[in-house]
Amino acid sequence: MRQLRLLAPKAWYEVRSGINNREPLFRRCQAWAIFRAVFRETLLRFAFEIRDLRVRDDRLSFYIRPEDGLELPDIIKWMKQVFAQRFNAAAGRSGHIWGDRYWSRILEGEPVAAGEAGEASEGTGYGDRPRRRGKEENPHFPPPYPPPPAASPG
Repeated sequence: MRQLRLLAPKAWYEVRSGINNREPLFRRCQAWAIFRAVFRETLLRFAFEIRDLRVRDDRLSFYIRPEDGLELPDIIKWMKQVFAQRFNAAAGRSGHIWGDRYWSRILEGEPVAAGEAGEASEGTGYGDRPRRRGKEENPHFPPPYPPPPAASPG
């Protein structure tokens, strides 16, 4: 039996979800474009804040804070379900896209952007950091949203 998901009102969550069988689905132009469209619709449909969205070849991760009256599972379920339906229709396939349940944890306080905690960091925090085990990021497409403005020197 799986554990119940811990939920808290107005909390920040760290969320991770992977593609079934670690297939590098987001390397495909079609999958990336569909995900971007579904993610934009999710932003319009639900009230939430999101930070540090990272889309990798076979998984995604981000920080999210649902607004009052919304729960994390409602947002994630809709986004993943709609993406799977649209991608399967466009690719002429059937079956599930996503691997096991998404992983989440409640954060204490607000998430820290890459490089703000005094640790060595590369990239902007929008999917352009090097991957472990020698796998590469998707170099063919820009991140779904522009990176934050650079900090002023000084």
